Amino acid sequence: MYCKQCGENVNQGQAVCIKCGTKVGEGTKYCSNCGKPIDAGASVCLSCGFAVKNKNDQNNMVTAVIALLLGGLGIHHFMMGETKKGVVKLLLCWTGISSILALIDAIKLFTGKYEIDPDKFI
Repeated sequence: MYCKQCGENVNQGQAVCIKCGTKVGEGTKYCSNCGKPIDAGASVCLSCGFAVKNKNDQNNMVTAVIALLLGGLGIHHFMMGETKKGVVKLLLCWTGISSILALIDAIKLFTGKYEIDPDKFI
């Protein structure tokens, strides 16, 4: 079993990855079966054939609609676990810049091109 965020080997009863601190089972960068890097949005690992299930795939449409309606406040970022981005957009909501960024996020979510990265600010 491998960490889906950093590809490090994790034990069966382990709650978090010791290397990166990510909860076991969360992440989208590495295959949990073989530990090899996977392409963003892939449904199958090309190295071992293991089915990769991203929990955000099912909620992309809902999140995109919320990004259109309440994206100026950064609500969709809080839903996806991107707290830093949500706080930045909440602070910028009075300028209108956050609404433009939310529209871009919604388009990316609708097309499946949005990559979730909790460490980025924008």
